[in-house]
Amino acid sequence: MIIEGLLLRSIHQLRGERTVSSIYHLLKGKKSIQTVQDAHIYSLEPYFGVHKRLDKRQFDDIVDKLSYMKYIQSLSDLQPIWKLTREGLGWLDEREPILGLDKLNGLKYHETGVLFTDRLTLLIQTLTNSRMNYFSFIPVVDNGPTESWVKGFYKKARDKEGAILQEMYEELHHLLKNFTDDEAGIFTDRLTGYKRYGMSVGQLADKYQLSIDDTYLRLTAMTHSMMDQIRNNPGAFPLMKLLLRDLEDDYGLSFSANTTYKLLKKGLDIDQIAGRRKLKVNTIYDHIVEIALQDEGFSIDSYFSHGEKEEIIQAMNKAGTHKLKEIKQLVNEKVSYFQIRLLIAREKSLERRDRQ
Repeated sequence: MIIEGLLLRSIHQLRGERTVSSIYHLLKGKKSIQTVQDAHIYSLEPYFGVHKRLDKRQFDDIVDKLSYMKYIQSLSDLQPIWKLTREGLGWLDEREPILGLDKLNGLKYHETGVLFTDRLTLLIQTLTNSRMNYFSFIPVVDNGPTESWVKGFYKKARDKEGAILQEMYEELHHLLKNFTDDEAGIFTDRLTGYKRYGMSVGQLADKYQLSIDDTYLRLTAMTHSMMDQIRNNPGAFPLMKLLLRDLEDDYGLSFSANTTYKLLKKGLDIDQIAGRRKLKVNTIYDHIVEIALQDEGFSIDSYFSHGEKEEIIQAMNKAGTHKLKEIKQLVNEKVSYFQIRLLIAREKSLERRDRQ
């Protein structure tokens, strides 16, 4: 039910301006500026990268199911563009409050959320087994950076397992009080301890009578919500804060865009950055749009000549859409798609700041 609600909400937000494939790329967390910009333009940031395991055939089956149930209807014979029907809107209005979509924060946590849960899972497994002097366990997390982090933590925590485990229990108990009993059960049943391995997503789905998709999304939503709680009140979760400390990101940029940003701050221009990094100029354009989306303090003035920003804004207002092609048709031919995308990015970054 959660995955269906997620698709219906996303289709509704797109307003018939993007194909349903854009939702698939969004949920998978595709690292393209188009997908990131769509997340901002259509206020779909919470759903970015929240279901990386989603298979395209599986996704298409869900869309077909929604169509068969008459919750969505096609807007084009040539492209997979949909809108919600009255029945679909009614379903969403009735069930959305209980789906937990408001707990998702994908654009912010789609990468660090996985690292946080991997660290927490492996740390609990390591400390509970060490506490019992059992060192022959098989790590449930097969990830080099996570294993290195846990080893570093364990070296400092050796001989203090009892106190750390007690603190971890109290902090997790505090965090889980904000969820239902079933949600707390799903999270704790996933954890591995001394001679006890946590349940797989499939086993959890069977136990709690959920679909595989909904179980995965429920765990993701809980992780994002817990990370929000920790970051908003670090004093209450000193141990959990340690798990997040080096995962902080000032702007939420991709690694490549962040590298470009550092070079821009050193005074290099677009052509110089492209040459140094052996990337196409259009790739650097993508990075600049991403920077403008994430950091409202980044100045975009140098990318426009006199009057171009005002011309693009007027065209956007006249078009009443964020479709680049329609906006481009209303501006001077010298105005580039890059400039249009950049101004849309700035508009959305300022809107997000005003909402916070």
